[in-house]
Amino acid sequence: MRIFARSSLMILAVVALLLFATAPPATGPVAANPKVSPAASDSSPALPTREEAITKERYGIAEVTLPSRTIRHADGTVEIVPDPAAVRALTEQASLAGGDACGPACDGKDPASFLAPMPGGPSNYRYCGTDAQTIYIFASGESRVELRYSPGCRTAWSRGCCYRSLKGYSYYPNGIERLNVNNYHTVTSGTNEWTAMLDHAGYTYSACRDRQIGGPHDWHCTSRW
Repeated sequence: MRIFARSSLMILAVVALLLFATAPPATGPVAANPKVSPAASDSSPALPTREEAITKERYGIAEVTLPSRTIRHADGTVEIVPDPAAVRALTEQASLAGGDACGPACDGKDPASFLAPMPGGPSNYRYCGTDAQTIYIFASGESRVELRYSPGCRTAWSRGCCYRSLKGYSYYPNGIERLNVNNYHTVTSGTNEWTAMLDHAGYTYSACRDRQIGGPHDWHCTSRW
């Protein structure tokens, strides 16, 4: 009798263990794991820094990324001219995205180191050189001038290489000159140099380089864009 009772108790204990092991988990609230950080709902890529903007201007490759054609002149100069429709589409898209963007606040400022006061407040401020594109190139041998354009800031400036004086001209729609700028830094570098930038919203711009190192100036300029 005692043996039977002991056997019955053992069987009941085993059944209880099996039922506990196969029971579904409790559905109550679960404590948060302090080691796991929830993803930020407003996370977004950080805007490029001042150092990144300067590096892009100083060491960036001269290349027209828009559809373009190359013109080789008898005097050895070469022009890389963008498709006007592609330039128009780029500037129109920039206008729709940013309105007047930086505006005259960017006139005469360094596109690489000036934090442009964009509409919408400080969280939208940017260095104009970070999204810049080369629109037009005028070159002779190792010397060149590029017309640079920032869609985000809607500004334009000249960039070239090396040891050359550069200029940039801004024009009203009627063709009258509005402003002009020169090298932002001294002409002593074997890397890229650039001018201050000018507002391009509603204006055109021409980038120029001096083909002479010393002596009388010999300015060659891109078309107005």
